[in-house]
Amino acid sequence: MTVTTTTLVVLLANGTTAVIAVALLMLVLWQDPRQSVNRWFAVSMASLASYTTINAFARFVDQLATNPLPVFYLAATAYGVFVVSIFFFASEFAPGQPRAARWMRLAGVALIAGHAIALWTGNVTTNARPLPNDPGGYTWDYTRLGIVASATLFAYLIATTLALFKSEDERARSLWRAPVMTLASAFSALVIWPRINIPLNAVFLTLTAFALGLPVLRRELFNPLANAHAELARKNRELARVNRVKSQFLATVSHELRTPLNSINGYSEMILAGVYGPLNETQRDRIEKVLRNGRQLLALINDVLDLNQIERGKLTLDCQRVEIPPLLDAVLDVCTPLAAQKGLRFVRDYADAPAILADEVRVREIFTNVLANACKFTERGTVTIRAAASGAMVRLEVADTGVGIPADRYDAVFAEFQQITGQGGPGEGTGLGMAITKRLVELHGGRIWLESVPGEGTTIFIMLPAAKPADAGRGAPEAVENGALRSYA
Repeated sequence: MTVTTTTLVVLLANGTTAVIAVALLMLVLWQDPRQSVNRWFAVSMASLASYTTINAFARFVDQLATNPLPVFYLAATAYGVFVVSIFFFASEFAPGQPRAARWMRLAGVALIAGHAIALWTGNVTTNARPLPNDPGGYTWDYTRLGIVASATLFAYLIATTLALFKSEDERARSLWRAPVMTLASAFSALVIWPRINIPLNAVFLTLTAFALGLPVLRRELFNPLANAHAELARKNRELARVNRVKSQFLATVSHELRTPLNSINGYSEMILAGVYGPLNETQRDRIEKVLRNGRQLLALINDVLDLNQIERGKLTLDCQRVEIPPLLDAVLDVCTPLAAQKGLRFVRDYADAPAILADEVRVREIFTNVLANACKFTERGTVTIRAAASGAMVRLEVADTGVGIPADRYDAVFAEFQQITGQGGPGEGTGLGMAITKRLVELHGGRIWLESVPGEGTTIFIMLPAAKPADAGRGAPEAVENGALRSYA
């Protein structure tokens, strides 16, 4: 039996690929044969080892007087299984987009079945013959069906490459080189080998084995936390999608509710104003209750819309110089009826407070929420409002003599949809006011926190950026988007 140099090179290249594939197969299965991802990796490596082994054996069919076509059919079938198994393995290694994966798997099964039937019925190749200048080498002509079959394999590899490369999952993206190397191996076998007898086909397949095997070894064997990290990333993507749907739903429903609610409030106000005639005491009482509850519901809807805009990063602040004393005076005028109902007294200590750089409408909302909260949880005594410079910031304090808050409930004050109901405090409301207040303060680049002693009172501290002296005569406003100042001047 004569062995040429070309045959030795082919045996070495294909044998090396087969050994690497089997080694990776054994190593991964040794780690955990029960995992489906490891079983699919084993299928991929087994089909690759089978193909390269048969490819090496094919060098001796002439000397062994063996029909070369069944050998070629076996090799081509193993190669087809390997091509399709790359995606099957990848879809288990990085699960995601189940619908797309299902269609790709169905296409892969149909491709293998159709390819195998066409091969073994002799409809893919014709005119098989030895290469005159390469003892042990064979060539043949492809039929039209054979060209279509080869093209579909290429198309499946390209689709696999694109699916992995564009995936949001880092694990999937780490595998995109494998189908690229497989494409390069097929190209070298069809184009380079007939002209130059260099077994680049086996070299590229070796690189494919490494491209598939190294991520598995790195993430499955040497990093046992990889699965947990991948699952966490998948959960985070799912939560982000759910959050987008929630935000869209809240925005749509809130807008749809405001229209009829504004109509209800408007007509109630007109009825109370006597537009439709005089009311008796019972009628006036009922309409006032309708209007009061309608306004509360409208305030809730506005809070939900504000929170939704903040969460989506869509809330833009129109920041300009705002003087503290007149702003706080106006807010206290609004809150005075609420304080008067309980006999509370406002203590004002902000006459010398410097100006701040802020959105006046939103700052008014911040102070209104904080002062309303202070009045709500204070049954007797005072609510003290202070403001003073603190470096490049302005420090504002709202101190009450109310029920106070336990230390373990501080975070709940600024949480969404939570109410501090202990220590004798009332539990009315939605729990959105202070949550929105915290978000608005942070959007201004400020900070809000509290100190409290149960039974003695609570102090809310707010830090907001001070206006620079140069802002005094400036007419062009600034905007803050997602907490960052952006000049429009």
